[in-house]
Amino acid sequence: MRSEVGEMPLIDDDHSFLIVAQGAAYHGTTYTVVVASSVQTQRQTVRTVSKYLLIGFPLLLLVVGVAGWLMIGQALRPVERIRSRVQGIGTRDLTERVPVPETRDEIARLAVTMNEMLDRLETGQATQRAFVADASHELRSPLATLTAALEVIEADTTGKAWRELRQVMETETDRMRQLVEDLLLLAKADDTGIRMRPTDVDLDDLVEAEIKRLRNSKPELTVKGDVHPVRVTGDPARLSQVLRNLVDNAARAAHTTVMLTTAEHDGSAVITVEDDGDGIPEEDRQRVFERFVRLDTSRSRASGGSGLGLSIAREITRAHHGTITLTSSPAGGTTATVTLPI
Repeated sequence: MRSEVGEMPLIDDDHSFLIVAQGAAYHGTTYTVVVASSVQTQRQTVRTVSKYLLIGFPLLLLVVGVAGWLMIGQALRPVERIRSRVQGIGTRDLTERVPVPETRDEIARLAVTMNEMLDRLETGQATQRAFVADASHELRSPLATLTAALEVIEADTTGKAWRELRQVMETETDRMRQLVEDLLLLAKADDTGIRMRPTDVDLDDLVEAEIKRLRNSKPELTVKGDVHPVRVTGDPARLSQVLRNLVDNAARAAHTTVMLTTAEHDGSAVITVEDDGDGIPEEDRQRVFERFVRLDTSRSRASGGSGLGLSIAREITRAHHGTITLTSSPAGGTTATVTLPI
């Protein structure tokens, strides 16, 4: 079989034909069957379609582009409202919130997420301002004492005032030094985390050392211990700081007795520090871990510390992947329980 496009002058001189020739045998004779069909109709159709495409396709693209631009602009209008609102929110006022569209799509979820982020920023800003205000208050007291002592010493020509006020100035200087160190520790905990030097730590040795220290510094108290060997992996200096903060709090609160224990329970090391003081109300047992929180109304160091001890103890315990909780003690006071993984 053979097919080609060509002209057939015998039929039509003006148009081309698709010619197909096929051989066929009939009663021993071979015949050639030729079929021709005009291709003029197909060519006209192609020319017509091409003309419409050349004219209509650019128009179609223009219509689609304009419609897409309008639809996208309509869809992104809530995003622009969110952007303009966020642009107008400054660090001085974080109370404003972005509008949340009524639709339940990704843009609405974006607005909700932005508002949640602003909530966290506002809370962090309020915490930071309170922290700075409390730190300033804490530093003002020893600075005022040191300033007054220096004025007295300057006015005294005999040198007697220096001998009398030296101990006071040393005490106030130690208070400022300890407060600054505590503030730096908490700042590191907020920034990059507390740096640890992990090693094997015998918690019973740390507790025994605190028992001896407390008996020497507070002879009026009865200091008891129920110490069992327990070893963990951690930073001995930091764990000792946790224990000392808890023991100092217990000693300030206790009427007569402080008790320290160590034990191993369910694969964890447990340290408890109990006192027979007035105890901490249940609604305040989480609040006391906040910075500069003291339940006593006085700001005097005779009745309480700087309010950073429990905050530091919690941060260090968290760095060791442990927990610290406060509950009522059998003696009526408070039991501080530190749980550390072994």
